[in-house]
Amino acid sequence: MENLKKYKKVWQEQEYKDNQLDSNTITKMIHRRSSSIVKWLFYISIIEFVVLTLINIFAKNDWEMLKDIGLYHFIVGISILTYIVPIIFIYLFYKNYKSISVTNNTKELIRSILKTRQTVKNYILTILALYAFAILYGFSIAIQAPEYADIIEKFGENGQLIVWGIVVLFTFLALGVILLVYLLIYGILLKRLKANYKELISD
Repeated sequence: MENLKKYKKVWQEQEYKDNQLDSNTITKMIHRRSSSIVKWLFYISIIEFVVLTLINIFAKNDWEMLKDIGLYHFIVGISILTYIVPIIFIYLFYKNYKSISVTNNTKELIRSILKTRQTVKNYILTILALYAFAILYGFSIAIQAPEYADIIEKFGENGQLIVWGIVVLFTFLALGVILLVYLLIYGILLKRLKANYKELISD
């Protein structure tokens, strides 16, 4: 009887160790997957920055026309922001990647995943806000130029209101397309991070 109790105790301890080993193995797998996802988020942000830079380099702007309608300084300022904002978030993505790479604690891993997901969301919202501001404010300046007075007059007494309605509609459509692109690019990786997070908190 005494031997039976000893065997039972040893078996229970072994079962506990096996379960603990399985849990640690799963956590390590999730850690590797999460680290890989965050690395890809960092790489994609760099690729996006390079592509947008090339577009800006090869895009032909009529600077004289922009000066005439009072948009020259505004376009220059927005162009600078389109470089500064991505660079800031590339740095944040890199910090997230380095942080999650050296994490060996489950709580820290969960915190890193949540922080990374929030960084991506903040990046998308910042880009959308920047484009919305660029379109609406840029139009508000351009509409005051004499060159556009004839176009507004063609819409009658409520010309400005109608034109603004068209601009607002265009802005929403443009932001919708941009959001869709970002969701396709970053959304898949965010879903995988979310799945990793759920696995960790369910253990």
